[in-house]
Amino acid sequence: MKEIKKHEIPPIIARYGGNFWYLFAGLIFTFLALPLSRSLGVGRYSMTLLFSLFMLVAIWSLSVSRRIFQLGALLVVGISSISVINYVFNELNPIVELIGLLLILLFCSLSCWIAARNVFIWHKVDLNSLVGAFCVYLLLGLIWALLYRLLHLYGWATFSGNIHENGQEVFPDLLYFSFVTLASLGYGDIAPIGGLVRTFAYLEAVIGQFYLAVMVASLVGVYSSRRPHD
Repeated sequence: MKEIKKHEIPPIIARYGGNFWYLFAGLIFTFLALPLSRSLGVGRYSMTLLFSLFMLVAIWSLSVSRRIFQLGALLVVGISSISVINYVFNELNPIVELIGLLLILLFCSLSCWIAARNVFIWHKVDLNSLVGAFCVYLLLGLIWALLYRLLHLYGWATFSGNIHENGQEVFPDLLYFSFVTLASLGYGDIAPIGGLVRTFAYLEAVIGQFYLAVMVASLVGVYSSRRPHD
């Protein structure tokens, strides 16, 4: 495996990169702040600002090379710029929202890939790796919530039950539905309507169970291979 040279990584990132506690804290803060911001009436731009903060933490935590760091920083700038444009023009254009959702989805997918690679290929079994594996699981739920929002934005997905009809307030409900589906809880208070979104829902449930099985098998396999043999 090719080693990454130290000069390729910014010094402060090289010092803290690969510490999944920062990413974990950013994810938990974002998930807790989203419903609170809606309850407090902070505004429709709070979600984008929260994601920008989360992405800055993710860059800090996951960057393993200068190129990855620069790509993540560009995505943060792009998403923050979209939030500023919406604020200046005081309206949420569907095309602008689509671009913002795609950028956030790209960033979350990149973060998930980096975290999964670090956990299952590079890192030994320790507490940091376990936190990283949990971060991958949380990122999967977040990615699926973004996919549901993309489908919902253009009328390709509808939901019944306890869900807000206002497009600006629906994402926390979709995030909740995503994690209920990922964990196969099946509460039924929010249900997908239509073939496409139902397909996405059961694929998420299958991936959630498959990921847990693969994660446990991988961690146990690495642990067993490093145990001293009698």
